[in-house]
Amino acid sequence: MTNQILENNLVNFLTNNFARSPLQINCLHQSDAEIIKTCGGNLIAVTTDSIAEEIETGLYTDPYLIGWMAVTVNLSDLAAVGAEPLGILISEIIPPAFEKDKLDRMQKGISDTCKNSNTFVLGGDTNSGEKLILTGTALGTFPGGKFLTRTGCRPGDLLYASGKLGKGNAYAISQLLNAGEGGIDYLPAARLNESNVIRKFAGACMDTSDGVISTLDQLMRLNGTGFKLDEDWISSIDKGSLELAEKNGIPPWMLLAGQHGEFELLFTIPPEKEIDFLNKARQTGWQPVKLGKVIQDVSIKMKLYARLRTINSATIRNISFNLKEGIQAYLRSLLKIDREMR
Repeated sequence: MTNQILENNLVNFLTNNFARSPLQINCLHQSDAEIIKTCGGNLIAVTTDSIAEEIETGLYTDPYLIGWMAVTVNLSDLAAVGAEPLGILISEIIPPAFEKDKLDRMQKGISDTCKNSNTFVLGGDTNSGEKLILTGTALGTFPGGKFLTRTGCRPGDLLYASGKLGKGNAYAISQLLNAGEGGIDYLPAARLNESNVIRKFAGACMDTSDGVISTLDQLMRLNGTGFKLDEDWISSIDKGSLELAEKNGIPPWMLLAGQHGEFELLFTIPPEKEIDFLNKARQTGWQPVKLGKVIQDVSIKMKLYARLRTINSATIRNISFNLKEGIQAYLRSLLKIDREMR
């Protein structure tokens, strides 16, 4: 089922001639970070991600946020597989005209998110180039040898999120459409502490870096199961994000459909483990957000406009891959889907 998604097809094409390491535990698309078994039998997690398109489109303009996100996007991948970070390598391509004070702010963003996540910059590389691009490569280990992947959903399992959802897309609306006064306070942190609890109980886990519906769609395709959101799914959305969407005529469900995420974790819990899971979460001062359940039918269902709807998640995911006209055209395409459902 993964080949119905254009992004998955591109990844398949790019990796088609690569030999898979015999030490690699996960399969292609199966986890947020690569899980490697060392010669000594230990497991390590490795992931890499860049901040480039976000700068190019104007989504990230604040140098501090750019630095912060270069670390966060990678540490969030480690959290999604249940790894504890060893540290991160940072590659920076810096334009010659990039002002020194902006560079200082960017480096502070990198430093602060490392401190916030109790990890370190281990090294990296610097180059000069026409456009600003930051790339991180994070390394992690697995306490007790237990790890998480995107597979392991079973019908009847409960769907949870590590926190309130929708803030990533609300920020994108605020930033790219100049909507709302003061915008959205967007500075997500990787859910590493929560991951320590999730790792002990969850069947499958993935971060919401590409938005909630895209995350559910990928989990659906990898597991051959579907998801039904609870009737009060709107209570899982961040309050400030809902207010901004309402002011700008954006239907609340689109805060889940857009493809800029809040870097929360979506994960499934077997029902027989739910009480123990919730008790452990409360002991750490964390309140997970109940979102729905895993179903046998391979689809994503949610109540919209007084009816239980099957969400065309493939179309939603492929819109951003097809469109070259920018954020306005992307938003119009989502609003067209909304009108059709009404």
